[in-house]
Amino acid sequence: SSFLCGSNTAPLLQKVRQSEVRLFLEELAVLGQATLGGMQDFVFAISAGALILVYPLVVLVWILLDFRAASRGHEVAIKTHKDSVSKFQSMPCCRRRSTIKGVHDDKVWAPNPKPGRWPNGLLVSLRLHLTSAAAAFFAVVYGVIFGVVFVMRLFTYSMILSPWLAQLAYKYSYNSRIHHGVRYGPNSRNYLDIYLPENMPAPSGGQGGKVPVVIVAMGGAWTIGYRAWCCQIGLRCAEAGVLVVGLDYRNFPFAQVSDMVEDLENALDWVFANITSYGGDVSNMALIGQSAGAHLQAMLLMERAIAEARIRNEGKLAHGAENKTGADAGQQDKTTPGSLCTAQGDWSVKDFKVWVGVSGVYDLVDLDAIMHSRGILSWLPGLCGGGDATPPAQATTAAATRTALLARHSPRQLLKTAVWSSSIGDSAVALLPPAFIFHGTEDNSAPPAAAADFAEALKDRSVAAELDMRSGVSHSGPIVENPLRGGDLQADLVLSFLGGEARQRLAALPPPRPRAPALLVALAEYIMPL
Repeated sequence: SSFLCGSNTAPLLQKVRQSEVRLFLEELAVLGQATLGGMQDFVFAISAGALILVYPLVVLVWILLDFRAASRGHEVAIKTHKDSVSKFQSMPCCRRRSTIKGVHDDKVWAPNPKPGRWPNGLLVSLRLHLTSAAAAFFAVVYGVIFGVVFVMRLFTYSMILSPWLAQLAYKYSYNSRIHHGVRYGPNSRNYLDIYLPENMPAPSGGQGGKVPVVIVAMGGAWTIGYRAWCCQIGLRCAEAGVLVVGLDYRNFPFAQVSDMVEDLENALDWVFANITSYGGDVSNMALIGQSAGAHLQAMLLMERAIAEARIRNEGKLAHGAENKTGADAGQQDKTTPGSLCTAQGDWSVKDFKVWVGVSGVYDLVDLDAIMHSRGILSWLPGLCGGGDATPPAQATTAAATRTALLARHSPRQLLKTAVWSSSIGDSAVALLPPAFIFHGTEDNSAPPAAAADFAEALKDRSVAAELDMRSGVSHSGPIVENPLRGGDLQADLVLSFLGGEARQRLAALPPPRPRAPALLVALAEYIMPL
């Protein structure tokens, strides 16, 4: 070819070789992708089939263990022990020596045939101690069985959804539109993620258009909360042109409610000070929290509203009309005694368009009683130990002190306190943003009745509150199962409050495709212990 066409054919041949190599690599990549996809589908099908076969056995074991724990549980033993003690103490002295009722009401012990060998007093003491030991033993057994069953159900739930959750984790880790781990405060876990909208330029010192902002704090029983749980709502809202900030905060037992509220307040300080450099519009922002995140956000909004109202009444806060700068605000002493937050930063709770609480916990007193009724060792007093735990004067018993401590950290109970019935409370109510409370009737973790009562209490205090009690929705349904089914529940709840444009963009998007088979999602939702 060089002889026929001359020496200029060398570059042409090189281009031909490059195009052939490129075509070969593209075909190889397509083949590899198809192979991996087929292997992935095969592995998913095998794992799902195995879980479906194993699940009936797991359910059977769970039912048997739960039945045994309920039939011989610590509550029955303790109640029977108390009944036997009270009946014995109420007997006349002569009858105690002759007849002793045992643990079972239909069983009567005969008088001791050999009084010198086994005195009746020793026999009664021994019997009562054995009953107490049996009650303690069954309490431990019940707790162990409950814990094992809980872990088994949670593990099975995770295994069923693990293939699709792994895909979501990959998107979260390698999506170029997510800015991971932006530090907002000095404490551990003081990081946030920023989800930039589609077709939006990267941050460039405040340049670019302004887009609505959604700030998300997910739950996790105050112990396993993490900012990555915001991934599904973050990616979906970003597709609709909304900037999303996913917050992280310290968890129990390394922090308590007061520390978590402090973290969220520091995060909001950072957002108001810096989100404009990412293209966010501070005049069009919404808060959304789920489970423990909803509880902490409600605590922050209510405590900060009280703090702002006190400072306003003292003439120390100038916000809105006077429009103080951040430097002027930083020079003022904005701490409020007895509050979980400090009202630092040049922002107000009324700056938010809406607060959305999803499957939130609004009354720790009720939750503590529910945990005890289910035989669960409650860690809630330890969770609340970092706040203002001084009990009122009427709290003269340990139970009253415990209730007062939990009520101090319950948004629903705070509305009953004297400060919310005073002029300070009236000023704080005027500052609170509109509240939209979403809850499911099938929520077994956060009591639906407490959510309904909290919404009614807010309405009674003239707060613009709306309750959406959705039938058939579980605790984790809005954030896990609904998006996996191809739903838009989370984004639809919050975007309707950020102006018609964001809602219209969401409606114009193609509906999200289901990420997991509906049957397996329903099975996982049924197994989910929370």
